[in-house]
Amino acid sequence: MIKFIFQEKTIEVPDCWDDVTVEHFINPYFLSGNSIELLSSLSGIPAVKIANTTEDMAPHFEKTVAFIKKDFKGWQGEPKKIKLDLLGVSCVIPKNIELESFGKKIMMGDAIAKHKFVYQGIPEAIAIYLGEQIYPDDWYTRIDEIKEAVLKLPINKVYNIAAFFLILSKKFLKGGANL
Repeated sequence: MIKFIFQEKTIEVPDCWDDVTVEHFINPYFLSGNSIELLSSLSGIPAVKIANTTEDMAPHFEKTVAFIKKDFKGWQGEPKKIKLDLLGVSCVIPKNIELESFGKKIMMGDAIAKHKFVYQGIPEAIAIYLGEQIYPDDWYTRIDEIKEAVLKLPINKVYNIAAFFLILSKKFLKGGANL
């Protein structure tokens, strides 16, 4: 991470994909195609402040811009890992989410429907399909707690897992298998 002071506040920005969290990635600014909005999503500085500052921000963002431009397809596609460590539990990725509970399918459909972009459902996808392994008896009531933990995970560690859940869930929705 790169640290610097901006308007008397310490700012941290990622300097590699391992530092880009799910929270950064699902921010609508991250994939907006607008450089100022991208830097805002990674730094937490409002876009308007970045756009209007007279301070030279280039030195702070050079490494960030360099790694973002690199191809990140190496962590996309089918889940390469069969496990994900989350909240101290090593969770096994289900091979077939069609076999998961009806409630999970309903919850995932609701999660996809409430977001403008499907990728914003990443925290819900991980929480819904892995939550039962973390909190077997009360996973349903602790979804928000699990989602908060997912937001802090590196996107390159969970993207392919979440994409697997989201793509299959969208197919269920289109096919009528999920209400």
